[in-house]
Amino acid sequence: MPKINYIFKWGGQITLIAEREKENKYKISKLAEITESEIKGNRELVVDNARGVSESIETSVTFADQIEYLHEALKSEAAVIVSSYEICEQVESDLKAEKTFLLTDHPRRVYAKIADILTPRPYENKEISERAVVDQSSKLGKNLSIHPGVVIAENVQIGDNSIIAPGVIIGPDVKIGENCLLHPGVIIERDTIIENDVIIQSGAVIGSDGFGFATDESGHHKIPQQGNVIIESKVEIGANVTIDRGASGPTIIKQGTKLDNLIQIGHNVEVGEESLLVAQSGIAGSTTLGRRVTLGGQAGVVGHIKLADNTIAAARAMVTSRTNAGDFISGAPAQIHRDALKEQAYLRRLPKYIERIKELEKRITELEK
Repeated sequence: MPKINYIFKWGGQITLIAEREKENKYKISKLAEITESEIKGNRELVVDNARGVSESIETSVTFADQIEYLHEALKSEAAVIVSSYEICEQVESDLKAEKTFLLTDHPRRVYAKIADILTPRPYENKEISERAVVDQSSKLGKNLSIHPGVVIAENVQIGDNSIIAPGVIIGPDVKIGENCLLHPGVIIERDTIIENDVIIQSGAVIGSDGFGFATDESGHHKIPQQGNVIIESKVEIGANVTIDRGASGPTIIKQGTKLDNLIQIGHNVEVGEESLLVAQSGIAGSTTLGRRVTLGGQAGVVGHIKLADNTIAAARAMVTSRTNAGDFISGAPAQIHRDALKEQAYLRRLPKYIERIKELEKRITELEK
């Protein structure tokens, strides 16, 4: 019997959307094989969910990457605990014999993988709703989930096993790969290319016009934005992110990059592989980010510069110039973090310096009399 996952109201009628039960029961031996971790305990144990310590039930996998968390996990109802060799060896408790362990040097990563395996994909029903508007010229793959209120324009291509949630709008000539998930209300503008295994959260707008104008005494004159956006595989884009299409040529988000909510990316920006952009950060047009660049919350990057591989910009950094590989920068304008800390320390002392200068000026005046 399918599980009723949510209720969707469309055109005055109530539609019940059924989510098919996912086959998500796994033996621990199989999860250990997938995650390359070591079993300590019952290899035949079957689990069907991954949860935090306090939410765990008797068929749960949980994790503990610190000693105090392991103590709590041992008291929980969880059947399996993902932990590290070192932590498990340090804890002495009779409760250890009652649990099965998956031991690894990377417990958080292993738990994340297991949670992904055991958690059903949202909005997956492998049906194309009659209440979706799909142009006949579109090429649709196998096992798609396309929900009510979706609009798919002409010449769109969507790969196998992708999910298009309610209210998504996909413009003409868009290409979407396999195993993608577009949450409700996403807008994908014309000519956008989205590769495999991409997740886009609600409200994101991909491929809107870049902010390009020619200004003179008669006003601001729009420059047509003739490029597109390319989202490479395994990218995740947060809620209400906006990524502008290129003025000429593409805006590119490279493989494995993760974007938090409320981020603005300007036209012709290139974001390197496996970068991390935190909420409310923004990048102006034609800037290039190298591989594994991290932008803290509310960091801003001016246009037409390059941030080298492994650059880290702290929260609220105002990045105005190029960086070297591995730089950790902060401040406004941003500079090497240790220099910024020195500057802040001097600024905090400034009132005392001013008082001292006033005293010295007074003494000089008295000596000159």
